Amino acid sequence: MRLRRPARILLDGPPGAGTLYTSLALATSIGDRVAVIDAQRGRASAYAETFSFDVCPPLSYCSPDTLVTMLAHCAEQRYDTVVVSPLSVFWNGPGGIREQVTRASKRSASGKWNAWDEVRPVVRHMLDALLGYPGHVIVTVRNKLDFIAEPDENGRATRHIIGLAPIGQEDMAYEWDFVGTMDHSHTLVMVKAPTESLSGRVELKPGARFAVDVKSWLGQGEPVPPPYDLVDEARLPSLTFEELADLMNRVRLRQAEGHPLLLPNGKGITLGAHIAQRGNELRRES
Repeated sequence: MRLRRPARILLDGPPGAGTLYTSLALATSIGDRVAVIDAQRGRASAYAETFSFDVCPPLSYCSPDTLVTMLAHCAEQRYDTVVVSPLSVFWNGPGGIREQVTRASKRSASGKWNAWDEVRPVVRHMLDALLGYPGHVIVTVRNKLDFIAEPDENGRATRHIIGLAPIGQEDMAYEWDFVGTMDHSHTLVMVKAPTESLSGRVELKPGARFAVDVKSWLGQGEPVPPPYDLVDEARLPSLTFEELADLMNRVRLRQAEGHPLLLPNGKGITLGAHIAQRGNELRRES
């Protein structure tokens, strides 16, 4: 039996390709309440009159933990669709993965390789929260850039920006159901999709027709209720170690370990990590 899955969409491209615009067009077509986690200094607000969405406070410090916290706030407010633009900033921006690796390597006598061992769980935690969000998630990813010169109709050389590999974890595309790449002509190529009608599809300025096809696939299968009941249970203060172990088993059966959960102190954590943390605390106290 096929179960209904929320959208997991990744769009990459160079500057001006239209990844943010396309993400907002998709998000507002497949979801009723859309939140944008803006890591581009408020750039999403430029489209506030074109699409209906709420913007989280623009971020200047883009650590993975910050993204988990923002996702937890969105889950708490029951937004059914979240756009993260761009995810790359959480990789190479202020507070991002590469900055954390640099800090860890300075603390480690063994250098950068041991630093990655320290930071890799942070990367996994961020991806777990993204993929475990109880609704649709669309992320934009920046490209590494190159410049080419091509002659125009008059024979004069015109310089164009082209996108190369996405900026981020090398195997990141494996984690997403829909992966599309865009270029400066606003053409989208679906390099990965779970349906034959969308896989390999080429769309110039993708719009309503493209969104309808994505939404059609998302609507197929048996609905799976979001694990808000498990989140409420995990917040009960009186759970024993045995009750936490039973809860963790049920969370795993529902594949809800990555659900972003907001703690009373305002910080975010995944549901699985929260249960494990509480269990470890009880074990130390016994």
